[in-house]
Amino acid sequence: DGDCPMSSILKVSEIQDPTNGNTAVSIDSSGNSVIKGHIIKFHRHFFSVTSTQTQTSDSYSDVTGSSFTFTPLSSTSTIYMTFTGVCRGYAPSSQDMIAYVRPHFNGAAGNAFILQADNLGKLGDTVWFPFFFCIAQQINPADHTTSAITMKLQFRAGSNGQQMQFVANQNHLATDVYEVAP
Repeated sequence: DGDCPMSSILKVSEIQDPTNGNTAVSIDSSGNSVIKGHIIKFHRHFFSVTSTQTQTSDSYSDVTGSSFTFTPLSSTSTIYMTFTGVCRGYAPSSQDMIAYVRPHFNGAAGNAFILQADNLGKLGDTVWFPFFFCIAQQINPADHTTSAITMKLQFRAGSNGQQMQFVANQNHLATDVYEVAP
């Protein structure tokens, strides 16, 4: 019938751009292709607070259920994580509300994000303010290896009787982690 079946194996660790010799695609020791700037690993961690968690202190506490581990594929990648969720803050009579959430990873605190609300002219009302938050953090290659990274969300209240709260069984919270090839 004229067909000539051919079988061959091409073994490469790198494919380069023919014009300038830059690496276009790398092949790791497991046979996975790695394209610069592309997502090489993704993880989503859903959690829900099963018992209302209230913070009245201006010291940080872990949000129950938020902790998980992520193991990077490469020590030279950049990791991006986002935490999204719903919480609420309490402002006592005649005060504005302020509270903070932050990621915590590799044993170190990430950037703190402020949740703030105006108590409507401070007319003596006590008010619960609902918040939807989406916070992001970047972990640079110098700040990780290929060992597991523990990631979690922390929160704290403002001072003077303010409160920050995650209400039981109200909403799911999520953490998305993207590892991007160098």
